[in-house]
Amino acid sequence: MAVVSSPAAANMPEGNSELGMQKAYTCQFCHGATGISPRDDYPNMNGQNAEYLFDAMMAYKEGNRDGAMGRLMKQQMSVLNTQDMADIATYYAEQSR
Repeated sequence: MAVVSSPAAANMPEGNSELGMQKAYTCQFCHGATGISPRDDYPNMNGQNAEYLFDAMMAYKEGNRDGAMGRLMKQQMSVLNTQDMADIATYYAEQSR
């Protein structure tokens, strides 16, 4: 399996899962408290790779994902800085299924 690294993931600061748990309160409405979404149409983040989650959040923040969900997520990401996103990504990555 090939590993693809994006520029965003390469620049991901070290995340703190305890801080991420505190910062993820708005994420929980759609993605669940531990990353298991209560809705089938929203992705689970539980146990995902932290760099993947960070990269996805950066793509939303930078407007690189289209559609209604892209606009919604861009708005959600607009209040987070790079460290916040790394902390949240680390928190969800460390949740066990």
